[in-house]
Amino acid sequence: SYTVSDSATGEPIATFHMDLHPRRGTFGHAAAFPLIRTRQLPDGSRQQPEAAIVANFTRPTTDKPSLLQHHEVETLFHEFGHILHQVLSRTELASFSGTEVERDFVEAPSQIMEHWTWEPEILEQFARHHESGEPIPTELIDSMVAVRRLNQAVATLRQVQFGKLDLELHRTAPGRDLDSIVAEVEKVSLFPHHEGTFFPASFGHLLGGYDAGYYGYLWSEVYGDDMFSRFSKEGVRSSEVGADYRREILESGGSRDALDHLRAFLGRDPENGAFLEKLGIPRP
Repeated sequence: SYTVSDSATGEPIATFHMDLHPRRGTFGHAAAFPLIRTRQLPDGSRQQPEAAIVANFTRPTTDKPSLLQHHEVETLFHEFGHILHQVLSRTELASFSGTEVERDFVEAPSQIMEHWTWEPEILEQFARHHESGEPIPTELIDSMVAVRRLNQAVATLRQVQFGKLDLELHRTAPGRDLDSIVAEVEKVSLFPHHEGTFFPASFGHLLGGYDAGYYGYLWSEVYGDDMFSRFSKEGVRSSEVGADYRREILESGGSRDALDHLRAFLGRDPENGAFLEKLGIPRP
């Protein structure tokens, strides 16, 4: 468990917990959950928020600690983006606090965080050999970054497939054949359908709060990439940009429209140029 304190005042403002290794009977995926939502109390004080990360990371053994693979670090940063959204919120009402935003924006503050796991100056701060303490070699980071976008098109089409499947299954129309729907949307992935399988049976997001809204992952990724473009331009460790991000994106929660968050932080309307460039597509 960790206490979050405001760096300017030293005042404790929130608490968050981490349970990063699954055990029998515990949640087996990675997610962030609000436990207590912030709000302004009748006496004018603020109810401190509390949140938790649960994950399924590599477990420690008797002779070595938990050594995370890079994709696990990326997941940790992703979920911590949700934590930041929850614990730094300063809304008047709990119903608008933290991640209580539009479903196609809620993943933007988490997906933007993934970018920092690919920045050499960030990795060099904490990625070290568990025995020698030596920082991760620069050439290894360069190699990782060089192949970061390998199969990016396939991964993006897979997300399109999932979003389309979600929307198709939630359409109201009589006499629909589920197997046909699954087979049809799988064409988007460019991979053949495997007879005898039924993917929706293991697609928890269909009924886990993202029903008819899974498309929001890609939609939010566009916003996340656009927001990170300001950090890329002004500095990935810029305290000024970070303060603007905290104030305009995180503190406001769902108290105003997400598009207004974005305009306030970016100083312009949001655009998809950074997302397209990531896919190797020139900006329009």
